[in-house]
Amino acid sequence: MKRHVAVALAVVTSGVVLDSHVDWVEMDGRSLLEVNGQHFDLRGWAADQALTWRRDCSALQALPADSPTALAVLPVIQQHSLPDSQSARWLQLYQWGAWSVAEVAFETLKPTLVVLHLQDAQWRVQDKAVWSGSTAPWHSADFVRRYLRQQAPELPQVLLHCVPIDPVRYGPGPGGLGPLSTGAATRP
Repeated sequence: MKRHVAVALAVVTSGVVLDSHVDWVEMDGRSLLEVNGQHFDLRGWAADQALTWRRDCSALQALPADSPTALAVLPVIQQHSLPDSQSARWLQLYQWGAWSVAEVAFETLKPTLVVLHLQDAQWRVQDKAVWSGSTAPWHSADFVRRYLRQQAPELPQVLLHCVPIDPVRYGPGPGGLGPLSTGAATRP
């Protein structure tokens, strides 16, 4: 077989094999890469990687559990959604001015990110800006940040961009990128 024929055949065969295993699918108005029935949020992953390079988080530090803010915020969260919220315990807390983002764990609820705002010298949970659960099939950090920005548009960018969002707790799979099988066994 002539070399140019073999190269052409290899290119065509590769294209056919790739086309039968890889596809772009639309879900909730966004595209996901589908490889053998598993979804990957490449756009969300790329947005989070780009944010990692652009952001400056040097001025933002996690607050210790015994800080005055933490001691004031935890009881507010514990009283927010009784009775399950009473078992809230700290995973992390960040504050920027009159805004705070807390991540808490519960005995019976999933870990939760809670946005709070200091109003009239009292911390208040921003009811719409609370995230709990998986972001599957979306990349966790990008999805949660977009959600919190939509629900609390006044939230300072430094908090939104710099609060770590754990892909193990919120994401669809290893590294928050995927995969997530689309088989019936994985759906709730």
